[in-house]
Amino acid sequence: MRAILTILFSVLSAFSFGQNFDFVKVLPGKGIVYNNDSILLNTTSLSDLYRKLNIEDTSEKNVFPITHWDGYDPETNEFISGEDYTKEINYKSITFNFSHENSLDSLELISIEIKEDKNLKVYTNNGFMIGMINPKLKEKLPLQNRNDYISDDELTYNLYTYGISFYLEIMPNGNKRITKIETHIKIK
Repeated sequence: MRAILTILFSVLSAFSFGQNFDFVKVLPGKGIVYNNDSILLNTTSLSDLYRKLNIEDTSEKNVFPITHWDGYDPETNEFISGEDYTKEINYKSITFNFSHENSLDSLELISIEIKEDKNLKVYTNNGFMIGMINPKLKEKLPLQNRNDYISDDELTYNLYTYGISFYLEIMPNGNKRITKIETHIKIK
């Protein structure tokens, strides 16, 4: 019995030795906690993000990215459109999206998208995690109003009233697993 435990411990140690994970706790509608640093929507500036992640801004200073958008006003159903200054910061498998309608100097963090990565342990404060198989999303996060959307194949869950989106893939055996989580501003 002791020999079996020693072998089991040795095998487990060999698999876990050298593993180094970063932990990302997703806070729907609020942001994330990356290891021990809070990165919050509408609060964390570009300079804060660079400092917290210990990275440098390598973007071209004379390039001003502008995004054109259009859609419908949810209250009046009228067509609306506009332009926003935008900046996307990619770090590991995390994308931080900054935007502002009037100024490149006033960019605000509006969403954080985290894709599956073997070096990240990504989980939400409501019990879901990247890699989870057959999550009970509809049961724990039921649709609240017309701002929430679930695709017909149930592979995309844009839950704006909760401030979170989930993206799933179908596995060869037919199960579905979470591969990407996004936190964004809540829309009521």
